[in-house]
Amino acid sequence: MTGEPTLRVLSLGAGVQSTVLLLMSARGELPRVDAAVFADTGWEPRIGAHLDRLEAEVAAPAGIAIHRVSNGNLRDDALDPDQMRSIPAYTLGPDGEKGMQKRACTQQYKLRPILAQTRRLLGASTRSTPCRHCEGTGQRIAPWRAKRGEHEVGPCSVCRGEGVIHRVGNAPRGTWAEQWVGFSTDEIERVSPRGDTGYSRSRHPLLELGMSRTQCTAYLDHHGWTAVEKSACVGCPYRSAAEWRRMRDTDPEAWADAVAFDEAYRVGAGMRHRRYLHISCTPLAQAPIDRIRPSDHHQIDLFDVAFEEALDSGDRGGCSPWGCDNETREAA
Repeated sequence: MTGEPTLRVLSLGAGVQSTVLLLMSARGELPRVDAAVFADTGWEPRIGAHLDRLEAEVAAPAGIAIHRVSNGNLRDDALDPDQMRSIPAYTLGPDGEKGMQKRACTQQYKLRPILAQTRRLLGASTRSTPCRHCEGTGQRIAPWRAKRGEHEVGPCSVCRGEGVIHRVGNAPRGTWAEQWVGFSTDEIERVSPRGDTGYSRSRHPLLELGMSRTQCTAYLDHHGWTAVEKSACVGCPYRSAAEWRRMRDTDPEAWADAVAFDEAYRVGAGMRHRRYLHISCTPLAQAPIDRIRPSDHHQIDLFDVAFEEALDSGDRGGCSPWGCDNETREAA
């Protein structure tokens, strides 16, 4: 890919950094992006009002289209036995061994729909074909259920019960998009070209400007955009203890939803281990999000210190489509 891009496209998570990029582009402080793409997981309810305001007050007046795309509702799919959807939940085996499930949600619900929309914007065509997995009926016995000897017929997980698959073709030859990604200087370790494709190349304007997350927050405050939250699903296991506390104390509806999901997700058919949203592998309602830190006492155990840091840190950057190593490589 050489020369000027065909399009400049902002990957809009509607969190702090990507909101700053949209404002800067709309205000002429950065080149104007041709479009912004928001991938809706169906489980970020507090993002909706912020996104609506961004569209009405910033994007539309600047002539920047915000495209909202979706690959289904992550919460519903994770609990649906006819869907094979994995979130990075913490696991506890029958002998007390701890682990973590594969992180596949970002690829399926963020990156793939963003890249598909990018191809559409570049001029790719879309075609619909009968789903061969359910022979066009939209119904089947999920193969993982059949393997367990179950016979319940449900919506096909491949075509989502439609009976047809909608595929976005290749971007026209010679076209490519400059994909703006909102990594700030404190996230520089997450930057990689692994998400680049034959039609899309990442650019990191905040790094070029030397802006940290703190500076991004100050920029938003200065321009009247206070209290912009990090983009994350309600039940994201990467939330820190502070984030769980904040949800419990300020958003009881989301907290109740997360607790209910945590309980419902505990046991999976055919699985020996139990699943938890909190790193302590205890039910979220009883998880140590208000614990007294071991380092507050005279005796300090190094393993406890490492554990408490993990409890408090979470995933600082949230679920960026461009920051998950394996997922980004597979989707690209």
